[in-house]
Amino acid sequence: MKPDARILVVDDEAIIREFVSEVLEPLDVVQAVNGQDAIDQIPVCIPDLIITDIKMPIKGGEEVVKFTKQFNAKIPVIIITGYTSLDIASECIRMGADGFLAKPFTITQLREEVNRCLEGKV
Repeated sequence: MKPDARILVVDDEAIIREFVSEVLEPLDVVQAVNGQDAIDQIPVCIPDLIITDIKMPIKGGEEVVKFTKQFNAKIPVIIITGYTSLDIASECIRMGADGFLAKPFTITQLREEVNRCLEGKV
């Protein structure tokens, strides 16, 4: 992992945000509680990677992906979701997501996906 990478973690569940933040230490991890919070933070913190849940109140992950790709198409986005059908995964990729993790995911799966996206292998 790039030691100076800034990751924006977006999830309405605090336990998921905290888990991802801990797994990705010592990276600079910023948290957002929903899609609107993320959209507000992206232009300010300019993350190197965004990890977002798909289903959240106010605005969901779809809006985060859309905004991110309009703001800077080079910022990779990983979708995490408990809704694990092939339709959901393919829809996320169609929207512009660079990666997909089904909850519950392992620490190894998370680190591998983050490394892949940060190394530009998307």
